[in-house]
Amino acid sequence: MQKAIYCFLLLVLFSCSKKEIVENKKTTEKQPNPYYEKAFVFLDKNESDSAFYYLNKGRELFLKRNDSFGLGKSFVNMAIIQESEGDNFGSIETSLQAREFFDENNIAHFEILFCNYNNLGVASNNLKNYKDAKRFYDKALLFTKDPIDKMALANNIAIVYHNEKRYDKAVRIYEKLIDSVGSKSEFYPKLLLNYTRSKWFENPNYNPVKNYLHAEKLSDSIDDDWTRDASYAYLAAFFLDKKTDSAKLFAEKMLSLAKDLKYPVDQLEALQNLIRLSDGPHSQKYFDEYSRIQDSLMNAQNKAKNQFALIRFESEEAKAENLNLQKEKSVNEIKMLRQKIISWSVSLIAIAFGFLAFLWIRRKRKRMVIEANKRLQEQRLDLSKKVHDVVANGIYEVMSTIENQNDIPKEKILDKLELMYEKSRNLSYDNPLQQEFNERISGLISSFDNGKTKFIIIGNDPDFWLGINQFSQDELFQIIRELLVNMKKHSQATQVILRFIKENNSHEIKYFDNGIGLSESFVEKNGFSNMRSRLKEINGEFEIEGSLNGLKLSIKL
Repeated sequence: MQKAIYCFLLLVLFSCSKKEIVENKKTTEKQPNPYYEKAFVFLDKNESDSAFYYLNKGRELFLKRNDSFGLGKSFVNMAIIQESEGDNFGSIETSLQAREFFDENNIAHFEILFCNYNNLGVASNNLKNYKDAKRFYDKALLFTKDPIDKMALANNIAIVYHNEKRYDKAVRIYEKLIDSVGSKSEFYPKLLLNYTRSKWFENPNYNPVKNYLHAEKLSDSIDDDWTRDASYAYLAAFFLDKKTDSAKLFAEKMLSLAKDLKYPVDQLEALQNLIRLSDGPHSQKYFDEYSRIQDSLMNAQNKAKNQFALIRFESEEAKAENLNLQKEKSVNEIKMLRQKIISWSVSLIAIAFGFLAFLWIRRKRKRMVIEANKRLQEQRLDLSKKVHDVVANGIYEVMSTIENQNDIPKEKILDKLELMYEKSRNLSYDNPLQQEFNERISGLISSFDNGKTKFIIIGNDPDFWLGINQFSQDELFQIIRELLVNMKKHSQATQVILRFIKENNSHEIKYFDNGIGLSESFVEKNGFSNMRSRLKEINGEFEIEGSLNGLKLSIKL
């Protein structure tokens, strides 16, 4: 049972959010960011998707202002929302992005750095990556002198020790915390619950009931429903195999309070105990309710994850469109400025000088046209030679085979034709006329777009391909084409997502389609074997991450 522990983690995150609101009011008076401020209005209403949306809009405005600190704040709060909605992997990714915008030597950045590292610890703990969780909590400790922050971090570290089953270490931390806050503190009931639970796990003969009931009574007196909910859960867990009636009583109290709190995770835990403790129709009723809440919770979490990803994707897409519009606007402005300069020059410069300038410009343009035509002619000759070598020789080979072999199998002819087709198709990608490699990839993907399959490309920009040599680029080009050919032939997909991720010196290409996936009896044949062979040549690896509902795989260098 994790409720009391999780409740205290929420306290830490809530305090971070409050600091952000205060910090926001201090630093944005001169130049406010309305999107960023509006996000906290929705956050107070527990409308996390709208809060995430406006944080992302605020991030874009901070980017336009070259406000790196504002960018980092937006990312941290987005990461906290992702963790609270169960998107732990996405939360870690966003928090790691945020680190790039902070100066760990700048005291003004310490509060938000504390929140960011604490969030990384919480998300890592949720994923049972306890080693990283402790590392991030230790890092967070460097950026706070606030005694409440330090207490929260100590509690979180004790949680990690408890999850690692190192109960003695957790108990020692809780003992120090309880001594430091005293029994009159608002945090005392939470710490007492966590301490008692770890103590019971350390020593099964220890009776935790007295402390549980005391914490429940204290939390009721200060109107702390979350801690009271946790005490019911701990009591139900303790009596589960000892006193059925008591266990059922506290499970029912937990279910009722969790419904008031609108917290489905604890509703599921309470129902799970009630299913076990009830007989006949009551058990079936609890089971039906459990199934309904579980389905609803999973759908809500999946919806939130998809919504966060979609908001980020649409933002990047809009950003790309804006950049293109800005580029076009700049080009038009340059053209207009050039026209004005020419016009002013004609009116101010003497006729003779203007005439000489005109002759010089014309001579230069003529030379450039001659050089361009020369290069174009060389490219045409090169392409003509390749067409002759590949297409003409290939056709001649097939003709000779048919003419000289009377009983040649149909499949062999088709294999030769297919090979010739592949070689001739490759010619379209040779000599790209100085085309950027990311544009070649985009062109390749676009060639498979027939209107029935929607393609989403994320991260395919020139920076991704920096550091990848020409040979590796060519191999990756062939691998992506093989993936798209297989998709077109077999998957029946209506949507394909290709995501290009670059972190430090590592490159990763993630592929996903919503097609029929791979059967359980699937055996890798030529397509996948060829891809693995090509990746081996460039020190890459290939992993199928999911194959039941569509195909999901990863290519790493």
